[in-house]
Amino acid sequence: MLIAGLVSLSLSPGLLVPVADSPPKFNIEATCRDVGKVGGGIGGSVEACRSDETKARDSLAAKWTQYPAAKRNSCVASARLGTSPSYVQVITCLEM
Repeated sequence: MLIAGLVSLSLSPGLLVPVADSPPKFNIEATCRDVGKVGGGIGGSVEACRSDETKARDSLAAKWTQYPAAKRNSCVASARLGTSPSYVQVITCLEM
């Protein structure tokens, strides 16, 4: 009886975590659009932002399955909380 209860609990939909099979698709242009305007230009150029985002996207694509599914989901959700999601935010979160 205990085993049946544990099996039914483990199959309940509340315990299922959606697993992303591939890295998220973010709009790099939208993410980097206002970089030069924020903080009076402090923090880099739009071109540097695009380069950083592209490198982070490529790194995520290469290493995506090496990260635990729960961590991937958490980091992507966290990156989507702000204005424009960022690959750099996701990879930083995953590597912490």
